[in-house]
This record gives sequence, C-alpha cells and structure tokens, in this order.
Amino acid sequence: MKKAELIVADSEKSADMLYASGFRAVDAFIFFRCGSEKGIILSALEHDRGIRERHPDVNVHRMEEFASGGGGMVETVQALANKLGITEYVVPKDFPLYLADALRGGGLSVVCKSDDFFPERRHKSSEEVSKIALAMRITEKGMRRAFEILAEAQVSSWSNEALTWQGEPLTAEILRFEINLELMRFGAVAESTIVACGLHGAEPHNIGTGPLVISQPLVIDIFPRLSETGYWGDITRTFVKGRAPEIVKQAFDAVKATRNGSKELIRTGAVPAEIYEFAVKELEKYGFPTGQKDGRNYGFFHSLGHSVGLEIHENPRLGPKNHTPLSGGEVLTVEPGVYYPEWGGMRLEDMVVVTADGCECLTEFETVLEIP
Repeated sequence: MKKAELIVADSEKSADMLYASGFRAVDAFIFFRCGSEKGIILSALEHDRGIRERHPDVNVHRMEEFASGGGGMVETVQALANKLGITEYVVPKDFPLYLADALRGGGLSVVCKSDDFFPERRHKSSEEVSKIALAMRITEKGMRRAFEILAEAQVSSWSNEALTWQGEPLTAEILRFEINLELMRFGAVAESTIVACGLHGAEPHNIGTGPLVISQPLVIDIFPRLSETGYWGDITRTFVKGRAPEIVKQAFDAVKATRNGSKELIRTGAVPAEIYEFAVKELEKYGFPTGQKDGRNYGFFHSLGHSVGLEIHENPRLGPKNHTPLSGGEVLTVEPGVYYPEWGGMRLEDMVVVTADGCECLTEFETVLEIP
C-alpha cells in the first residue's frame, strides 16, 4: 500500500495549506506529499505565480498534467494517485467530505488524521518567531491607538458617566473601528476585536456594544492577522477611564500577578496542566474563586492560553487537560482572567516563546489599569 498526504483547500483559510506550500491563493488547490516528493497542483491562472512564491522544496504542477480537458478536483486527485501508484490518501480533519466520498467511490482509501496534520507547526522556527514578533508590534499599535483615544476622552456634558471623543459619544463600535483602522494602516486585518465595557466584559468573548463609561473596566482584546505573512498577533489589556472601583483594582492586581507568575513557570519540560492549576489557585488566593451561580459561570473559566502562529488558536493549549510537557519553541499566550456578572471582567494577555530555561516575552505594551 502506497500512502500520500493530501490537502485540497485554499491557503487563505487553511493554515496547513499555507504552511505546506508557502503559496497564497483564495481558491482551492492541491498539495501532496508522497515519499520525498512534495508538490502543488495549480490551474493555469495560478501556475506562474506559484513557481515564484512556493516553498523551494515544493514542485509546481499544472492541472493539465493529470486531468486533460479541464477536469475537476476529483479527476485530478484520482489521476495523481494513478500516476504515482497511490492507494491511500491521508488527509486533515477539515478535508472536503464530497471529495473523500468520491475518491473512496473510485477505489482509493482516504484516512483522516485525527491529530495535528503537521505536528511540527507547534514548534516555531526563528523565522516564524520573527514574523509573530512583527505581528505583535502591529497589534500593539492598535492597542496604543485605543489607549490614546481613551486618554483624550471626556465625560459628556449630558451624563456623569458616558464618555465622549471629538465631541461625539464614544462607543465600543467607534473604538473598535479606530483600532481596526490603525491595524489596517500597517498591513494587518482584525475581526471580532473585543471592546467590552462593564458587564459585557463578564463574558470573555462578548465583543462589546454601546456607550463606554467612566470608572468601569474595559476589556480590549486585539488579534489581527498580517496580510503579507498570514501570522497572527494577540494582546489583551483591561483599562479603566478615570478612577477604578476597589474590586476592579484588586482584580487587576490578582490577574497581573497570576499572569507574571505563570510566565515564570513556562519552560521546556513544564506541564501545561500544572501551570493552569497554579493560575487557578493563585487567583483563589487573591480572593477570586471560580464556580457557577444561577446557571452562569464566574471566576476563571477558560484556559490559561493557547499557541499562536498561522492560526490564532493552535495547539498546544495551557489548559487542565494538557499533560504533555512543553518541548521548546512553542509560541503561547498567557491570559488569565476573572469574570463576575456583578461588576464585569478583567483579562491581561502577553505572548511568550518557550525556551530551554524559561520563556521570552514577545509583548512590549505596558500593563496599566487607570487612564486619567
């Protein structure tokens, strides 16, 4: 039985395809690895550009080599198997079902790989770390823009709470637009940027809507993708415009200490579940327990972090179920948070690279709470 790895996808949505081929395309194309040979199969529309942009060790083929007369994906992949003597394709979990069914109907075995298709993606090369670091610098420009606008904001003349900016009410929608616009100026695109004020911040992925107000915690989570490289940045800060309530100050101190303490535990050989457990206990020590009340979660009820690369959420995770020791080269977020429906949320997120004796922090943006 001769096996080959197969991906059929566009590389704008499929990180595996971009990682494997190095070629950016919005339409689906074919990548295969059979023994020592790696190749992509492109239409005439993309062939010449593919030769210039693909990874040096990836061969570029025309679809006409395998399916004359403009055959589709099924015919091309079937012809590839016939030409190379392939009897089984190993495919990623998001492989098109229609294509798998068609290939099986033609007598080929199609096996879905249950784990990461490219486990090596967990460990970033120095070149990848540089690309992620650049993504972080641009991500921080978005956070800097948010900080500047909040610093300029004033309490409105018609309310003792609502904020205005440039003479107009300052809303989550306006601040999110300004953040995303700043990112676009530097070649990054963000979707679902979180600007969650007050009780909206008690739900970790509530993107936030409506007026921003003084003296309430404002969770800002920015995670854009660089258009040129496909790599992502990720940062969260929680600000208060004006004076923060005492409970918010306590939460800030607890989350900051937990984030910093967790980073000190990250190194090659460290077990993610144990780092996560440290974070839970540390937050409890500061008086922020985790549980459920009236059907709602409160406290710290998400993972401590995740890997970042060609996807915003990659493996490994810093969570309670991951007992596989870190092996070095992972790029991870460290983002403890606490969330209470009585007053809102608090999350602080940095990004680190795992090294032999610790971790290197890629985040440079300062950690402050109150903005005068």
